[in-house]
Amino acid sequence: MVIIFIGPPGSGKGTQANLLKNQYNNLIIITVSNLLIEKSSDGSDFGNEIKEKMDKGELIEDTVVNDVLSAKLNFLKGKNILIDGYPRSLTQAKFLKQFLINDKSKFVINFNVDKEVLRKRIEKRAQIESRKDDNVFDKRFDIFLKSNEEIINYLKTHFELKNIEANSTPEAINVEIQRFLSD
Repeated sequence: MVIIFIGPPGSGKGTQANLLKNQYNNLIIITVSNLLIEKSSDGSDFGNEIKEKMDKGELIEDTVVNDVLSAKLNFLKGKNILIDGYPRSLTQAKFLKQFLINDKSKFVINFNVDKEVLRKRIEKRAQIESRKDDNVFDKRFDIFLKSNEEIINYLKTHFELKNIEANSTPEAINVEIQRFLSD
């Protein structure tokens, strides 16, 4: 089973991933940003290139992201996986569709949240976790909205896709996700 979570920053993807991990003992959570951080610190030439771009705040090219993710997915072939926050571009969505072509159970969950609800969540998270990247909320949200519609339209033709209204409590959202995964 492969579960893909898509949603803007602060939409609850990480919270729901952790809840599902507790409910499915063998579920492995993959966060692309963590994979890139891991790769950037491995000392390889490829890793050093990624680190340099990340240190400058530059976007990592789709091909690089896809290479890092595919290496991890190949390593975990046959396992139950949750991919958090990917794809972020149509190129990545097309790659994912092709990469998972033989997997039978593929679910995409798109987290929809009102912008002001997100802003409050992110402000609260920033106070608790001192996350630096949460200061750029408007920019990240706008970038997400621009690319997300195209990605969702593509994915819904190739995967089972559920739009979740993620304005409510984590428990209520989890119930809706569980219902979708068990149908």
